[in-house]
Amino acid sequence: MHTMMIAVLLAAAPAQADVDVKALTAKMQKFYESTRDLHARFEQNIESSLGGRKQHGSGEVWLKRPGKMRWDYAKPEKKLMVSDGKTLWVYEPEDQQAFKQDLRNSTLPVSVSFLFGQGKLSDEFEIAPADEKGKPDEVALKLVPKVATAAYRYLVFVVEEKTGLVRGTTVFDQQGGVTRIQFLDAKTNQGADDKKFSFSPPRGTQILNPQ
Repeated sequence: MHTMMIAVLLAAAPAQADVDVKALTAKMQKFYESTRDLHARFEQNIESSLGGRKQHGSGEVWLKRPGKMRWDYAKPEKKLMVSDGKTLWVYEPEDQQAFKQDLRNSTLPVSVSFLFGQGKLSDEFEIAPADEKGKPDEVALKLVPKVATAAYRYLVFVVEEKTGLVRGTTVFDQQGGVTRIQFLDAKTNQGADDKKFSFSPPRGTQILNPQ
């Protein structure tokens, strides 16, 4: 469950020898520290380490400070992942079950929390240009954790060079799997309602509490 949350919260771009990584990281950090809320469509592609099995997902995502998020999956089947900053719910309507996780005593990784304007990437990662291709106005950064984690080996963030907006993330996990998320048509500071980040399980839903 913890790995799925990181991967989901969690595209490619060209490596450029003349990229000022420190300045771009600071711009990216400032962008999310000054963003109250964000809404975008997303495309997710997961490639499993087991036989290269691939899975595609898509939907809409909302982020709001402090610590609120909502991921509405439309494909491959409907699924909701939502947090009010205290509790994380993952609701699967077809299976009539919901996973509930208390976040109050849990620390989100900086790779996730910085999207809410919390934490500093430069304190937690060694950051360098990534050798990947993308749009002319994008730069890909490779983020290697300074302290090893069981969740992933390293990350790649695709950053809009002018603004610091993260257009895509890639998670390379310890088992050889890869999860890519591309953010499309991102809009910021639209005044997302707090009600969007609350969830009450429908009657008959089986509630699971993963440890």
